[in-house]
Amino acid sequence: MKSGFVDKLNEAITRSNSLLCVGLDPEVGKFPADFLPDAPTTARVKAFCLDIIAQTADLVCCYKPNSAFFEQYGAEGWDALCEVIAACHAADVPVLLDAKRGDIGSTAKAYARAVFDELDADAVTVSPYLGRDSIAPFLAYPGKAVFALCFTSNPSAAEVQQHGAPPLFERIAVQAQAWGNATQLGFVVGATQPEALATVRALAPDRWILAPGVGAQGGDVEAALSAGLDAQGSGMLVPVSRAVLYAENPRVAATTLRDQINAVRSDLTGFLKPVRSGKTDLILELFEAGCVKFGEFTLASGKTSPIYVDLRRVISFPEVFRRVVAAYVDVVNNLPFDHIAAVPYAALPAAAAVALQLGRPMLYPRKEVKAHGTGQAIEGAFEPGQTAVAIEDVVTSGGSISTAIQTMQDAGLKVQDVVVLVDREQGGQAALAEKGLRLHAILTISQILDTLRAEKCISDTMYAEVKRYLAA
Repeated sequence: MKSGFVDKLNEAITRSNSLLCVGLDPEVGKFPADFLPDAPTTARVKAFCLDIIAQTADLVCCYKPNSAFFEQYGAEGWDALCEVIAACHAADVPVLLDAKRGDIGSTAKAYARAVFDELDADAVTVSPYLGRDSIAPFLAYPGKAVFALCFTSNPSAAEVQQHGAPPLFERIAVQAQAWGNATQLGFVVGATQPEALATVRALAPDRWILAPGVGAQGGDVEAALSAGLDAQGSGMLVPVSRAVLYAENPRVAATTLRDQINAVRSDLTGFLKPVRSGKTDLILELFEAGCVKFGEFTLASGKTSPIYVDLRRVISFPEVFRRVVAAYVDVVNNLPFDHIAAVPYAALPAAAAVALQLGRPMLYPRKEVKAHGTGQAIEGAFEPGQTAVAIEDVVTSGGSISTAIQTMQDAGLKVQDVVVLVDREQGGQAALAEKGLRLHAILTISQILDTLRAEKCISDTMYAEVKRYLAA
């Protein structure tokens, strides 16, 4: 599955040890006088940006080209922007296009096609002023992300964004989280507004924040990071444009900024330990919620097990459940389907949340057909020939999943893909493959065990015992 924006971003952060995001805002009037003085303007713009990328690619986590500085030159400027974005990808650095798009209906869809299909950006800034439907076309692109304007860094932002009680920017920070999960939607909050940064971080603890304003706009690095970093010393992009682009030595300027940011991160959070992956955090949260247990348990098959994955508990922990749903959505979004199908009954809450998040219809096959009412074997509206993606919590041998899918296939539904949160790695994948089904597991039991041992949540003795059980 192709990596999404957040995966690319985390990889770049780890590789470059940096939260620095360089803004590519080329102003020809600020170029050195001897920089290709006789070349056409758009050729100079492109060459200038490519030179910055070449000098800084190993120092940054993201590039943020501002589309206006390219669009002003018409078709040639657009072509230059495409080549600049391609160069960022070639350097293995994700691209967040600063375009501040915001419209509704077919217009928003056209903007989204331009940003993601034509320009191939990984993320884009958007205006939430028109509401959910103005953002939805951008969120429909799997793996892509949007950053909604929340509290901007310009001097008069407060005239509108602090209006009301609660202020408008707080309303955006709360409401917009319902529009997309943490890998799809983040916020733009100016580094010049540390109080607003702290408020948004408190309201949206797991969202990425783009915090412009450091450098020429006067934002204080320490104040901004103190307010905006998440608990892991990450979760925040610090975009800087002019202070890098027009420095006497852009590479030295970028290095200095990166090191300055890292010094503050170290003081604040001790970030120098490896940044955890999203899967690591999910595993630890499931463990803390009691969804992964160790002892002696009897499984549905009648066999005993030293480990038990009880995902029915997750609905009692809203933050963990939201993360689980987001993980399902990230996988499901990349699959072809007409319906979300829950394997009864443990997966019903997650499947319902995924269907609601994606705005797609849901159904589920019953374990038993009711003797009263309609007597249907499948609950929900569908037509024979339509495709369903099955969602289950855990797969062991694959028996319950196969039974549920057979019920759906008997009713004329096509099912090829099964998405589970945890694969116990006890034959389920092979059993489903024999029936022509593709298993997509968010986590495996091995990943869970390795993570819990690495984080010292279980002993080496318990780890070895469970590994012996799984091997047998």
